[in-house]
Amino acid sequence: MVQEANTAPAAADTTSAPDRSGRSRYLIPALIAGLVVSLALAGAFAFLWLQNVDTESEDVGAFLSQEAPEVADVSTEVATLLINYDSTNIEERRDQVVPLTIGRFREQYEDLLAQGLGAALEETAASSRGQILQGPDVSFVSGSEAVALLQTTQTVQSNDNAAGRTFEYEMRLTLIRSAEGPWKVNLFEILSQQET
Repeated sequence: MVQEANTAPAAADTTSAPDRSGRSRYLIPALIAGLVVSLALAGAFAFLWLQNVDTESEDVGAFLSQEAPEVADVSTEVATLLINYDSTNIEERRDQVVPLTIGRFREQYEDLLAQGLGAALEETAASSRGQILQGPDVSFVSGSEAVALLQTTQTVQSNDNAAGRTFEYEMRLTLIRSAEGPWKVNLFEILSQQET
């Protein structure tokens, strides 16, 4: 009886041994295949990285210096159009501003006009005259996104206030550029306002 008890576990061990070796037979080729794929991906990333290493900081600086005047021109034009208007030229202003804008700012500007800004200005005979006091100071977030800071003054008049009120504004315009298009204003923000 003692021999039978010892023989039974030995037989159980013999049947489970091929299952473990069968798993390891598939595990090793899978690990090797994973290693080969990892090395191939690492090689591809290294190749792509080495292609981009050729860009020198002087090249980046030259590119941004070349783009800065266009960003400044668009920023100046949009800011000037926004601070100089009267009740008789709202549609003309719209036709000038919209092609220089994109995205959020264009939507907000067109929504403002659709909500009756022109009619309100006509009713009050409102007008505004302004100028840029300083800027635009241009900086780049990336090769396709720039920020322009401007300081402006604006005098607003209406039937109720013929003498007008004068304000100074600090403005920030965020511009973006698609690969094949010109720079356009995507965001317009008033950072500070002070009546003078």
